[in-house]
Amino acid sequence: MEYLFPVSEIFESIQGEGNRAGMRSLFIRFQFCNLTCSWCDTKYTWFKDTGYFKWYSVSELKDIIRQKGFKEVIFTGGEPALFSLDKLVQTGFNYHVETNGTAIPTLPLEIQLSDGTLIKREAMNKNTIEKFNWVVSPKLSNSRQKIDVDSLNYWAAQDFCIFKYICNNDDDLAEVEKIVNDFKIDKNKIYIGLEGVTLKSQLKPEMVDKIVAKGFNFSPRIHVLLWGATRRK
Repeated sequence: MEYLFPVSEIFESIQGEGNRAGMRSLFIRFQFCNLTCSWCDTKYTWFKDTGYFKWYSVSELKDIIRQKGFKEVIFTGGEPALFSLDKLVQTGFNYHVETNGTAIPTLPLEIQLSDGTLIKREAMNKNTIEKFNWVVSPKLSNSRQKIDVDSLNYWAAQDFCIFKYICNNDDDLAEVEKIVNDFKIDKNKIYIGLEGVTLKSQLKPEMVDKIVAKGFNFSPRIHVLLWGATRRK
């Protein structure tokens, strides 16, 4: 049976945050997510009935990637790690994955979402996926999701990922610090952005001072600064 990917949208923009901020990129946003975070800005990707999506074959997506001509390709969602991303690799491109970190790519996956959707994939090839730039965003308590201990232990031990957190206040920063200490994560791998979708929400120098003082990297959210909550940016 041919492997198919459910794709919500494909668009061109810049990477707005993290360790590759500012890079001209092609975004492929997958449908379906195993989490339902309270503040999620892409709720239209959660389930089969929350938004439009289309099924693409491996060859169709590879063709699109080649035709668009962007060297940087970002897999986002939804949750892209639910799918066999290693099947999409071809030479001449750099691949990035925006993930919530709950799915371990090198293990097989079978999960049924709350809408009844069954998602299955084989383990991804480790030699392939360790060349990706994985941007792991474990959710804080403000998302009303539980920490996945096994997954965090896995990602904390990997050299091919960074961690991205979105914080709003001192309590959020303290929670990140506790996670970093509990899971022995290298602080140099931590990037923290500011919560919000308005220009004002991103201009908090006092919060940036605190982020730096705790030994973390600050991640500007360039797409928010430029376009606010505009979709496909």
